Amino acid sequence: MATTTDTPPDTDLTPSAKFVRFVLQERTELTQSQLTETTGLSERTVRSALSQLSESGLITEEVCLRDARKRVYSLAEE
Repeated sequence: MATTTDTPPDTDLTPSAKFVRFVLQERTELTQSQLTETTGLSERTVRSALSQLSESGLITEEVCLRDARKRVYSLAEE
């Protein structure tokens, strides 16, 4: 029986969270609205995916320098 340390970190992610993670691998840094536009997913789905990825420690969230009301998401350093 495999333990949680033996499984890759994204095995418990929803398909939408995996998709958002893939897009962030390709595009580096994006805001939530950019992710919504790029993926074609709903705002709510992207928000949920970002929450999952953040809780898993797979992404980082920083303040957008152009607009402090927005956040910029990128993959966490491994």
